[in-house]
Amino acid sequence: MSRGRDLQLEWAQHEGRDCLKISGWTGAELREFGWPDAGALSRRLAVYPSEALRPGGSKPAVPPVAGRFLAHDGAVRFVPRFPFADGVIYSLLVRADEDTLGAEVWEIERPSPEASPTAEVVAIHPTAAELPVNLLRVYVHFSAPMSEGWAARAITVRRADTGERLDDVFLPPEPELWDVGRTRLTMLLDPGRIKRGLVPNLEFGYPLVEGTTVSIGIDPSFRDATGQPLKVEAERSYGIGPALRSRIDPQTWRLTVPAVGSRAPLLVEFDRPLDHGLLLHCLSVVDAEGAILDGAVEVGGGERSWCFAPVADWRAAEYRLVVEPNLEDVAGNSPARVFDRDVTRAEDEPGERSTVMVSFLCAPVVR
Repeated sequence: MSRGRDLQLEWAQHEGRDCLKISGWTGAELREFGWPDAGALSRRLAVYPSEALRPGGSKPAVPPVAGRFLAHDGAVRFVPRFPFADGVIYSLLVRADEDTLGAEVWEIERPSPEASPTAEVVAIHPTAAELPVNLLRVYVHFSAPMSEGWAARAITVRRADTGERLDDVFLPPEPELWDVGRTRLTMLLDPGRIKRGLVPNLEFGYPLVEGTTVSIGIDPSFRDATGQPLKVEAERSYGIGPALRSRIDPQTWRLTVPAVGSRAPLLVEFDRPLDHGLLLHCLSVVDAEGAILDGAVEVGGGERSWCFAPVADWRAAEYRLVVEPNLEDVAGNSPARVFDRDVTRAEDEPGERSTVMVSFLCAPVVR
């Protein structure tokens, strides 16, 4: 491959989408890359936000921008899965071969619109003050759609007493776990370090340390879908308590049943913090015929309660609270299994996944 080539990077369009166009290679160089095989191109080329690269262009700190390389009109084009962020400098890395990352780095900057930051973090879940040391996931909610590729750089975990940054707490986000609207990001703690008996757990222990206080911070450098940074940083602190290793048992929950003829909410209180995201989808109320009731759902503080306010009056009848089998607590335990189980113990094997019903009766008010 020629060492004296001069690649040209420019912003272009491909089938109505923004893309990065790369030209300047000779025909022989393109054939060496595997032209026009898109898979071969992807093994030799990668695009990164420039600030994510370490000196020398080797061993980037984050995954490459998700997308695909393709051959088109004599040039190579990179079409990202999510739009490029305005105002960000991107780097094209050229691999010397399929096994190593070469030193060739070519940069291009996206135009930056004249706009003020508007997006911000609106919530970080869980909201409980204390979490188990075997915490499984954290949710970060934003006020607007966000860009992909910033989670590993802009979200940090630190010890509150020393300010020490804790690395490798979260599983590398490859790819990042966004909802459809890209306003909720799910950050998973490394399951291999949480499950007892697995090699990562035996070698490195839990990602968090019991008895400490940690803070999860979101830096303003996190970019929204338009390329703008956040308005302000966000942070939430947690005390880290003992591991939580028991199945969810809905029969132990406390139900406060509303009066007949009212539209007061049904209040369900739990014995532990449950997963906020799953609470919004895994509980429902049905009538005696099994019809799902329409109404509004609200998750209580610390994810320790759930309210359901119906759109119609409660009747003097039996109802059932339906608990889906995939409901989990903050440590990943469900009604069917313990997530942080000892894989060497046969008695800890998961049970049958089935829907759980908790019956309650709305009785007439006695006067």
